[in-house]
Amino acid sequence: MKRPHFATLMLAFVPLSFSTAQDTSPPHQHQHHGAPEAAHPQQPGQAAFGALSEVVALLETDPTTDWSKVDITRLRDHLVDMDEVVMRATARLEATDSEIRVTYTGTGRTQDAIRRMIPAHAKMMNGHRDWKSTSEMTKNGVVWILSTPSAEERTRIRGLGPFGLLTLGGHHTPHHLAMARGMPIGHEHH
Repeated sequence: MKRPHFATLMLAFVPLSFSTAQDTSPPHQHQHHGAPEAAHPQQPGQAAFGALSEVVALLETDPTTDWSKVDITRLRDHLVDMDEVVMRATARLEATDSEIRVTYTGTGRTQDAIRRMIPAHAKMMNGHRDWKSTSEMTKNGVVWILSTPSAEERTRIRGLGPFGLLTLGGHHTPHHLAMARGMPIGHEHH
């Protein structure tokens, strides 16, 4: 008796579909050239592409979308800036008893992205958890200055670090949708 191959045994445990939506279309519509239906990936394979796809899908389903103002390229440029800052900027955090200074530096496109994103984010974060949040331009980037009388909040800020701080605020998704809709936003691309 021939023993089954290990990969064959493992396939028995792989789910056939990752989708949670109910499919009501006839089975023959999903078969391609006589092949049985297979699992379909749900992720687009690249984060920026996924963000763009999500926004386009929202715009497509919203009957109030004014397509004469939609600017997906503007959102794409912002996503490139996000990538530049998160993946290529150098950041240093310095803490005292009264404030925390986060210095973001870079060259070329990264420096430009820092100068567009950090001041806008610092402005949006002013008042978050009762923090005072400002920024200053430097020769090679931006210094984000955060202050709070709470030792616990200063510990939180240090723990989040330069890049965890950028994820705060809950404004990113609405901001991205507004940008794609052509609405005025605090940090623009020139």
